[in-house]
Amino acid sequence: MPRPSRDLDRRLLTAARELVEAKGFSALTVRAIAARARVNPGMFHYHFKNRRVFKQRMFALFYEDFFQEFLGALGDEKDPAARLRRALTFLGAFIRDHRGLGLALVQDALVGDPDTLALIRTHFLRHGRLILDTLAEGQAAGRFRRTALPNAIVSLVGAVGLPYVLLEALRRAGTRAPFGFAWADFEAALSSDAGLNERVDLVVRGLSRAS
Repeated sequence: MPRPSRDLDRRLLTAARELVEAKGFSALTVRAIAARARVNPGMFHYHFKNRRVFKQRMFALFYEDFFQEFLGALGDEKDPAARLRRALTFLGAFIRDHRGLGLALVQDALVGDPDTLALIRTHFLRHGRLILDTLAEGQAAGRFRRTALPNAIVSLVGAVGLPYVLLEALRRAGTRAPFGFAWADFEAALSSDAGLNERVDLVVRGLSRAS
């Protein structure tokens, strides 16, 4: 009996990622995934055996897609400050466009979901390592001020990516006036390209100041 097309694997994985971004990991039922992918539920078990194997595949595929795009965004830029700007701009835009999945990952990590923690342990530090290397290179070349690298990287990620996770959490909570701002104004300031570029500029310029 011929094996069903591997296109079904991808359709199921893509459907699951869309469900997570829209409704969180609680929406990942076999029936819901199969319905969204327009696939017979039996094909889910044929390809993935169980839900845990499926989640691991989904995580790995999602991250690998992200990482290859991340490398492409860096290109062959040699200047550490320019490379850092590219990295942070791409990272911020990616999290902005996938903020639902970002929130779901944070939620699952905080409750100790083993699959999510394994993903963080085996994948997420790869792009962080490249950012750290850029920071270290910039410090060695005198482009960035000397500061503890752990402090530097969490400051960068916190300024660039976490605002979108917060924005999604506030949206799902039904918040109408976050921090006293009109919702439309608050979202526009955070989500626009101009807002992202402004935050990237702030953190890169902060690192570049003479100590």
